[in-house]
Amino acid sequence: MITYEHVKLLVEIVAFVSLTGALYLLIALRGVLKDILGTSTIRGVYIGGIIFWFGYLINVLNDVLTLRFLKILDDIVVAIGMVVIAYSTIWVKRQIVTRVKPRVVLEGESGLQSGAYLTKPMHPPDLLRLLSGKKLFAVTRSPQIYESLNVPYIWITNIDHPKAISPTRLAPLLHAIVKGADDNTFVILDGLHYLIVQNGFEATIKFLVSLKDALSEKSAGILLIVDPETLEKRHLAILEREFKWILR
Repeated sequence: MITYEHVKLLVEIVAFVSLTGALYLLIALRGVLKDILGTSTIRGVYIGGIIFWFGYLINVLNDVLTLRFLKILDDIVVAIGMVVIAYSTIWVKRQIVTRVKPRVVLEGESGLQSGAYLTKPMHPPDLLRLLSGKKLFAVTRSPQIYESLNVPYIWITNIDHPKAISPTRLAPLLHAIVKGADDNTFVILDGLHYLIVQNGFEATIKFLVSLKDALSEKSAGILLIVDPETLEKRHLAILEREFKWILR
């Protein structure tokens, strides 16, 4: 005779198998998810998911082994897993909602048309004169420089800061830059070497090409500050196919 307990056990087994499949899919997509969420965040989601899975396994065992401590243990383990997952996803949300509003810092008229450009490091006031009349913001490893010049910025760092985005979270960084840009905006990006160190060249160039295309659709521009001595020749050649030198 089929009892309520039998049905309940069957439902929990089906739910557990579904959860196991979802966890397997999450692990199988780890490469894609790491690019979107960042290494540390996806690690937290994995750890939380495994803890949650283990808690649900204990929950299924509750219907087979009627031990009192298991009924308490499953709730504790599931709760820990949910807390870990929630903490990781909340951190992603904080990264994604970073906002920056471009500003005209130096009045005038720049001869630089919207597009994607490379330049060697230059004195910051010279950079502002080059982009006079443009609405600017910077994506930088050195926020103090731009803060002193009254240039809005996104700080690429692992430090917890309202204007910061982790260098390994390229998708949230791309979102924040494109969200902040409009026509007549130029994005100054001076943290290229740091992004390559943190993500590798392949991931970084994909990010830069996607950023270039997205800004182009908004009639905005990007100025990538590059020291050729810090790049391999083949990497520099790839950059030069996507970006044009203005000062070399």
